[in-house]
Amino acid sequence: MALEIARQKAEDLDNICFVEANAAELSLSADHAFDLVLNMDGAISFSGSQAETVILESCRLARNKLIVTVSHRARLVPIWLESSVEVLGKIAPAVYDMIDNGFWHQERYSENAQLTKGLTQDYLGTIRAFLPEELAGLLRGAGLRVSRCGGLGTLASMCSEKALQRVLEDAGLLDNFLNLCERYDRELVPDGPGTRQRSGLIAVAERQ
Repeated sequence: MALEIARQKAEDLDNICFVEANAAELSLSADHAFDLVLNMDGAISFSGSQAETVILESCRLARNKLIVTVSHRARLVPIWLESSVEVLGKIAPAVYDMIDNGFWHQERYSENAQLTKGLTQDYLGTIRAFLPEELAGLLRGAGLRVSRCGGLGTLASMCSEKALQRVLEDAGLLDNFLNLCERYDRELVPDGPGTRQRSGLIAVAERQ
């Protein structure tokens, strides 16, 4: 479905090729095959126990630059805690799994299904979340120089819904707001927890 939508949007372009493949096994492409590799969250985070393999495959393909976003463990912990307290009235074991290991396993505990009611047809699958140093360590181990690794969107997640709505109504204000968010992430809290969305951790790296 996603590939079909992508093909439709690019129907007037003749320099784009879409390929369906397993992100954990990309042997169809040679080492260092692409000047720039982007891997934006879903293909990594929802790979569960294969998430590190997916990241390493992305590193292998990058000739010059790699940009990845992944789920941020420091952000998913409070989200699961909030859901656990509201739905179950207690702190579920899955919250501790996220703190200790960075994993969410849908079927590990019987109450997990209750916490994902209404999400992705009531089944969330397995999620792997990372801390900044975990992600940076993988990239360095693959021979890349990491120029940035930290939270993405931390400032926005700390603002009220009313303030964010006002920002979205004014294009000029939005532009200034996004620039400030970028500075906040880079200069004040580079290890911040990021946005409430899954892709709250970004890394930018280059081949040495």
